[in-house]
Amino acid sequence: MSKTPYEIRLELLNLAREILQTPIMEQRGKLSDEYHSKLTDANRGTLPYPHLPDFPSTADIIGQAEELKKFVDAA
Repeated sequence: MSKTPYEIRLELLNLAREILQTPIMEQRGKLSDEYHSKLTDANRGTLPYPHLPDFPSTADIIGQAEELKKFVDAA
C-alpha cells in the first residue's frame, strides 16, 4: 500500500528531526558527563554547569526535510 503525501511529509519531518537532534543529544550528554565527572563536594557551589547546545528550531527541521525531499524527488 502506498503512502499519502501527508504521510511521506511526516516521515521526512521525523527523519530530519532525528538527523539534527542526534548529534546535539550526544554533545549534551558528553558535556553533562564531563561536568559530573569534575564535580566534587569542594567545588559543588563554584563549578558552573556547561552551556548546552540548543535543540534545532522548527525552521531548521523544515529546512532539513526540504533537503531530504529534494533527494527523494531526484530519484
